[in-house]
Amino acid sequence: MQSVVINGPSRGSMMQTTTKYTRDKVCTGKTYEYSSTPRTPWIRPKYRPPEDPPSNQVPYGNIMYDRRVIRGPAFMHHPVPTSAIESQAARQAEARRRAMARRKAQTTRARNLRLRMGTPPPVEGRKHEDIQTEEYLEDLFEHPPVETVFTQTDYYTDRPPTPEFVPAKTGVDISTQIYPGELFHFDTEVKPILEVLVGKTIEQALVEVMEEDELASIREQQRRFREIRDAELAEQGRLEEEEKRKRKEMEMRLLEQEDAVRDQRSTEDRIAAAVLTTGYIADLLPSVIKDLNTAGFLYDETKQEVDEKFMPWLMKEVKTEMQKMVENRELISDILREIIETRAEVYRTMGEKEEKWRGTSEEPEEELPEFEEVEGEIEGELEEEVGGEEEELDEEAKAAEEQEQEKAAT
Repeated sequence: MQSVVINGPSRGSMMQTTTKYTRDKVCTGKTYEYSSTPRTPWIRPKYRPPEDPPSNQVPYGNIMYDRRVIRGPAFMHHPVPTSAIESQAARQAEARRRAMARRKAQTTRARNLRLRMGTPPPVEGRKHEDIQTEEYLEDLFEHPPVETVFTQTDYYTDRPPTPEFVPAKTGVDISTQIYPGELFHFDTEVKPILEVLVGKTIEQALVEVMEEDELASIREQQRRFREIRDAELAEQGRLEEEEKRKRKEMEMRLLEQEDAVRDQRSTEDRIAAAVLTTGYIADLLPSVIKDLNTAGFLYDETKQEVDEKFMPWLMKEVKTEMQKMVENRELISDILREIIETRAEVYRTMGEKEEKWRGTSEEPEEELPEFEEVEGEIEGELEEEVGGEEEELDEEAKAAEEQEQEKAAT
């Protein structure tokens, strides 16, 4: 025989367990006692163990250290996406868009039905049969077919219910003693604590939100003040720049006026001096100019430049052109001489052949002009052309010289 007694002190002190085992004196001859530390009863494991069992699993703990509870302002840690919040205008626009799409689809469907071609009538001796053309197969009939069918099954004995499985008893029975007041309902007892924590959290969150709103308003006020100050500083700088510009312009106008007065006085002095000196040098000027011209101090720069640069270049170019023309004339004379000699030889050969075939002709033939006469005529023409070109070049050179002299005179 075995009995277990667990004794424990009152609530608030450490619980102790005392286990007493009593056996028959016939078997053991004595009674012994065994004491152990308090421990929880053995819990049967579940059918499916958890995927990731925690290392230190406790039924409850401090809510402030729970990872599911966020400390501080919640909107900072979990910002609410603004894209998911739709305004009333956006919802109305979406509804209008859907209605327009629905009307468009209905219009398209009706147009397709109108444009669909019907089945032509059957030919003589035939008829149309209705067939299934829908996307899903359906029974096409007016009255469903009805049939009467009966069957008979054998009699079977019902299977007895399966007895409930009772696992075999293992381990040692353990009992415990709990005094009134030691157990409590967690959900009921923890509600005041949770209310206090949640209330303080909400209060702190509201205080932080109000503080952030106040800081935002302060920053906005500071921004407006800075804008006003920047505008005033810009206006002040503009006015200062305008004042500086006006002062500089006034100083510049005064300097210009002083310069104008100084120039006017200088001009008046020069005019007076010129008037005074005109009478003194009127008699000396012709003789002085004549002496300077005789000494070579007064000369025309344009005329000197034409005489020293333009005329040598012009003569050089005229000589070059004349040399080219002479060379061209000699070349043309050589070419004409060769052509005339070739033609004279051809004519002479042709005349000899004609005399051989016809004999001596009764009428005297005209004598061909001699080569020297033809060459003289050609050379005369070339000389006339070259002379005309030389005269034209001389005339152009004279005209250019006259123009330069006129420019120098002006």
